[in-house]
This record gives sequence, structure tokens and C-alpha cells, in this order.
Amino acid sequence: MKTVQNILDQKGGVVHTVDASKTVLEAIGELARKGIGALVVLKEGKPVGLFSERDYTCKVILTGKRSENTPVGDVMTRELVVVGPDTQVDECMALMTEKRIRHLPVLDHGELIGLVSIGDIVKDIISEQQVVIEQLERYVYYS
Repeated sequence: MKTVQNILDQKGGVVHTVDASKTVLEAIGELARKGIGALVVLKEGKPVGLFSERDYTCKVILTGKRSENTPVGDVMTRELVVVGPDTQVDECMALMTEKRIRHLPVLDHGELIGLVSIGDIVKDIISEQQVVIEQLERYVYYS
């Protein structure tokens, strides 16, 4: 089974972040510009939370807060669930399912090195299953 590091090697290690002091409007703009669903929130350069489209809808829009003057740090998801680069893909899937989350920051010795999404995990699992199917087809064909 592949590891998180294998996924990061394929997709690249670019992690989109936002400082906790930035406004929600700035964060939403970044999500839109990058075409992504979440940003890792940093405070003094360290990951302290995650800000996603879900946070925006549930903690800003539905509560009547103003995007222009609400700091991301006030509405981010604080329970940051992280994995390491050696975490197996199936472990990530189980963790995401159990915690009902869609993004996992990847830390290596306390340093943020990547972010994997449920889409990254599903894509990898499907790819692995396709390889197994092809191998079984070859086995049946040549047997």
C-alpha cells in the first residue's frame, strides 16, 4: 500500500495557507483563485487549524458574521487532525471516515510539508485497484 509521501510526490508539496489574522474575505478569495476547498491556517508560521468552504458556510454565512472583518482564526476548524509522510493511504481513508473530514495536513517533524484531500486518497485507491484488476486479467488470460 502506498503512503502519503507517495501521493505528495505525485501531486507536489505545495500547501496553500492563510494566516489566522487574515479576514475570511481574503481566505475565500484565495480558495476561489486557487480552485481549492481548504487552507491550512498558520499562526506564527505553525499550523493551528483548517479553513474550508464548510467553515465559511456554517460559521460565517449561517451565523450572520461579516466576511470583511471576521478573522479566519475565529471561524477555522481548530481540531487539526494530521498525518505523517509515512502514513498509509488506507489509514488516511479510515481516519477521514471516522472523523468525517476531507483534508489532512501532513507534518514531518513538526513541519508542514503537504495536504492530502479525500479526492487525493480516493484517486490513489482507485488507481491501486485498477492495477490489481489488470494483473488479475493477465493472470486469467495467460493461465
